[in-house]
Amino acid sequence: KQQMDLRLVFVFTLVCMMDARIPEEPAVPNQMVTTESTVTASTQVTPDPQYPPQNGPCFYAAPEMCLSPQIDEQKYQIPNCECRLHPAIPQSLICCNVTNLTNITSCQEPDPTEHWKNIHVRNASLDELDISNGFWKLFESISITDGTLKRITREFTKFSATKCFNVSNNTINEIQPRVFKNLMQLQVLDISYNNLSTIPNINKLTNLTIDIRGNKDMLCKSVSETIDRGGLELNFVEPDKTYCLTNQTFNWFNSTDSVPLRQLYRMKQLQSECPQDCKCEVERMNYEQQNDEDGVPLLIFSAKVDCSNRHLTELPQKLPTNTYSLNVSCNNITSLSALNDNPTYQQIIRLYADHNQISSLLDLEGTTFIEEFEVLSLRKNKLKSIPIYLLSNTLDKNPRGKMLYFEGNKLHCDCNSAKILRLWLLARQNHIKDWDQILCENMPQIVVDLSEMKLCQSQHDWTDYIYYLIAAEIFLLGALVFKVSYDYWVFKTAGYLPWPASKMPKLPCDWLCES
Repeated sequence: KQQMDLRLVFVFTLVCMMDARIPEEPAVPNQMVTTESTVTASTQVTPDPQYPPQNGPCFYAAPEMCLSPQIDEQKYQIPNCECRLHPAIPQSLICCNVTNLTNITSCQEPDPTEHWKNIHVRNASLDELDISNGFWKLFESISITDGTLKRITREFTKFSATKCFNVSNNTINEIQPRVFKNLMQLQVLDISYNNLSTIPNINKLTNLTIDIRGNKDMLCKSVSETIDRGGLELNFVEPDKTYCLTNQTFNWFNSTDSVPLRQLYRMKQLQSECPQDCKCEVERMNYEQQNDEDGVPLLIFSAKVDCSNRHLTELPQKLPTNTYSLNVSCNNITSLSALNDNPTYQQIIRLYADHNQISSLLDLEGTTFIEEFEVLSLRKNKLKSIPIYLLSNTLDKNPRGKMLYFEGNKLHCDCNSAKILRLWLLARQNHIKDWDQILCENMPQIVVDLSEMKLCQSQHDWTDYIYYLIAAEIFLLGALVFKVSYDYWVFKTAGYLPWPASKMPKLPCDWLCES
């Protein structure tokens, strides 16, 4: 019996040893882990990531995880640390409702050989974040969201490994300029839904995605400067739904409208569409009614192109999109036909073509420009005439805001110039500001000083005296009839003929009178 008891003890001990060697498999929920621990999804906790996309470098912990009793289990706790290990993503921390930054930076890895890679701090009641602490250096993803953070100070230490920095949904109004100086691996910067007015300086702008949505005071000048530094390799999240404020001291604008980031980005692409050797820049913003279902006017930029002093012999072949103003002054252009047959000129409403060789305005007949223009400046060209009928139609239909300039053109002046053109210029002084500076080619006079009495007299020829000849003939004929009648009366009463009839030689027919 004693041997039987020993055998039972041996078997029981062996079974216990086998159970001890077989580790208990943790109940890991069904999950999906993206590249570099970006997003987690499980049957128990369903994340609702807003940004970045699933294959991005950012680590995201859903808000529900702060309420889940799972993270309070002993195996997820870290000694002397308010943060917890993520139950599914290795080397990742979740920190909820932190009130003191030291409670985070004092956390230490249980295994010094394995560094934490990701951290997400939620609902932190912090006013200031000093990012220079070496604690943050090795994290590839740092998220501090949905808290009361107001300022980020100092700068990341050198050789920081951070690829994603997310401080969205706080009340940040200041990020010191040097904060991101040493982040050479940064791929995603999320500063959305804060109170920022400028984008902080970033050294590494290639292949960088920035989210600035929800910053209602974000200035377009700062965004524009960031785009200048980053070029086409800089990406913004939802540029059609992200807006910046126009600054009154910024020379593009004269108001404080909200500009869609997409439009701002297109402004920076103007140079790629700009004609060679010309200068293109944004002139102003215009609200244009779109065909969308909501019918909300869209703020569209208008570009101006300056091709003056470029030795051009014709108008540029192509203009950038939304070009409303074109300056081609001081060239050798002879024709304005591009305004008629070039589709990129359809939006032009201001044309400055002073000091060229343009001799006719007839190319503008039937164009959109002649109906919609605001400024047509053709000072010191080669115009010989001004088509009054062409300009009168558009000035009568829509006279408001239209300006014409013809100073220094030498027209061919004649009677019509004195009778019609002179009066037309005097009547259009509000539209033609230099009405008194238009010259005559064939006489040293200004058009408005022409005299109708002098110019409208025809040249003299023999036909001008025909009436005098007829009158003289009638007078002579009457005198002849009177003299003949008088001579006949004297002859009958006195019996002789007065002079000169008495001195005239007799004719063969005189016998008729004697009988």
